[in-house]
Amino acid sequence: MPQKGTAGIINTTNRQGFLLIHTSPQVLGRVTKSTLWTVGTGFILFLLILVLGLKIKIFWIALPLSFYLIAQLFVYTNHVKTVKNQRIYFDPQTSEVYVERLPGIGMDLHFNLLRDVIEITEVRSVQKNRGTLYGYYRLRLKNDILIIPYLVEQHDHSGNKAFFASINNNFKIEVEIKLFPII
Repeated sequence: MPQKGTAGIINTTNRQGFLLIHTSPQVLGRVTKSTLWTVGTGFILFLLILVLGLKIKIFWIALPLSFYLIAQLFVYTNHVKTVKNQRIYFDPQTSEVYVERLPGIGMDLHFNLLRDVIEITEVRSVQKNRGTLYGYYRLRLKNDILIIPYLVEQHDHSGNKAFFASINNNFKIEVEIKLFPII
């Protein structure tokens, strides 16, 4: 089993058959833009509440909504950080999965998707943020947990489709709904 700090868990001669499960700059750009619009709306709403709330007390009811919109920035940064801290490789023929993690984040993982996964939980946000639904898959293994944000699933790539099709076809996925799906 690969250990933390290895240069690469799959050397270039062994990468045949493995697909990189990742997100694209286009998905990240779209999600960044929609999140910044939401956070900006939250700040504008907050300022309006401060200005108008001094005169008309009923506007203070909208204060939790403005905080919710602003907090989407924390959800966004949490998910992008998780995507950037790990690289996932999947072999659709054997269902082997390799996960490279940045040093200091945790140990690299190697497991078989069909044999070693104990449980899969899908954690999703209560609502979409300008067309983006935040959430993640939590794969519980025998000795570790792998988190895969929706940002990876949203990338329209054949490797990603094969990986998530294998998950959806072979597991009963328990769904949790949270206000803030922080990893």
